[in-house]
Amino acid sequence: MKARRDDGKGAKPNRTRRPPVRIGASAVNASDLTGLRRAWRERRLVLFLGAGVSAQWGIPSWKNLVLALLFDQTANARRMRGMWPHYRRALSEWLIDYFEYNPVILARVVKTDAADHDPDFRATVRDHLYADYERAKARRPPGGGPPTTLDAVVQLLERSGRRGNVRAVVTFNFDDLLEQALTARGLPFHVIHDDQRPLGHGIPIVHPHGFLPLAGTLPPSPIVFTEDEYHHLTDSVFHWALTRIVSYLRECTVLFVGLSMSDPSLRRLLDASHRPGTRPDHWQVQQRHAVGPADKPRVMQQVTERARHHGAVLGDEEMKDTQALSEAIDAVLRQADTYDRRLFETMGIKTIWLSDYADLPTLLARIGARS
Repeated sequence: MKARRDDGKGAKPNRTRRPPVRIGASAVNASDLTGLRRAWRERRLVLFLGAGVSAQWGIPSWKNLVLALLFDQTANARRMRGMWPHYRRALSEWLIDYFEYNPVILARVVKTDAADHDPDFRATVRDHLYADYERAKARRPPGGGPPTTLDAVVQLLERSGRRGNVRAVVTFNFDDLLEQALTARGLPFHVIHDDQRPLGHGIPIVHPHGFLPLAGTLPPSPIVFTEDEYHHLTDSVFHWALTRIVSYLRECTVLFVGLSMSDPSLRRLLDASHRPGTRPDHWQVQQRHAVGPADKPRVMQQVTERARHHGAVLGDEEMKDTQALSEAIDAVLRQADTYDRRLFETMGIKTIWLSDYADLPTLLARIGARS
């Protein structure tokens, strides 16, 4: 064995990297799990939740919610009034995808148009928000089946209990599925959706974009639905939601669950709260980029067509090597993981990669384990 040179400068010994922790089908860095468990023990863990938490219960994504509202409004559009409903929906979807319309921009059109004939826009949004909720519940297998992301979050909060290991939850969703689940388990909480002084006890659940509960009277607070409303939230220095979010980002460890992290307003707040040169303080959970076996031939065909567009010829050797093309696609997907990891590290976020998002409940259970 070669002896380590002692240069008198206190050289650091070599550190052996710990093997990854198996979480279901996924391999998670041990240091990531250690950091989140430390935040849990020190009672400074905050959960930021996105649409992925509610999607398994029939709550639409932002894009699909805007599409549903847009589809309703096409019934009043002179040019589309006589079309079959399924074709109106298909054409609305095609219009957005083909011309790459941003749903956030379309939301402004939807709300502006609704002002002419909809006396309560928030109630209309609520109707579409929960349109598939009961059907999604009915489709659950007997006994409930495997835990959903929402189930896993509730279980983590239940383990937190009165000790307050999870300091708060910030959900960017309008729905109250989390509140319903906590109520069913008898867990105390209080909802914050405006600038009024919070009342009640239990874990704070913050809705910075607004709150549309399934049942009962809608609260008087507005919802953040359009682009200009997003701008108002992020541009107002003393906006109640902004101050809370920045406070959590600066003082706590945040775990992002069910968020695509594509919201420019959230990324702006991350940049504002992160100190360059310091180690990331927060974590996000993402599923690795992958193309399944059933989709691989279609993707290979699309890549081949693009290669021909850039000058490749079908007789070229590389165009015939399908195995090499399949491996190249896998390599590009791994590179995409690297791009995402590096991008979010610049904003102070480390990424926990899961091979299957179904492993998330097991991950959250490990974070809140007693031992």
